[in-house]
Amino acid sequence: MKNVKELYRSKLHGREKSHDVSIYKFIVPGEQGLKLKMTYECYNANERFVGEHYVGGKLEHIFSMEDLGVTPDRTNYVCDGSKRLSRAEDLIQKGIKFFNTINQ
Repeated sequence: MKNVKELYRSKLHGREKSHDVSIYKFIVPGEQGLKLKMTYECYNANERFVGEHYVGGKLEHIFSMEDLGVTPDRTNYVCDGSKRLSRAEDLIQKGIKFFNTINQ
């Protein structure tokens, strides 16, 4: 497993809307490293999580919630912000594990 370093994290988790962006760098000995951006959004009963890889200064889509084996929750009209934060944290950990798997 590669070393992972969090470069950036912006999170907003309220009753009606959530937006969480994180950027991680995977440190590979002898290489420059790989950057992964993960975005979690939840509002109006729509939940979305995507992972994008930086390639040549551009973002390329790599995975979504469904690729990680997680079904979007369509009942989140209004819920506690801590519930959405824990959901985002869980998805980020699954995203890191998935990214490590496909880049071995």
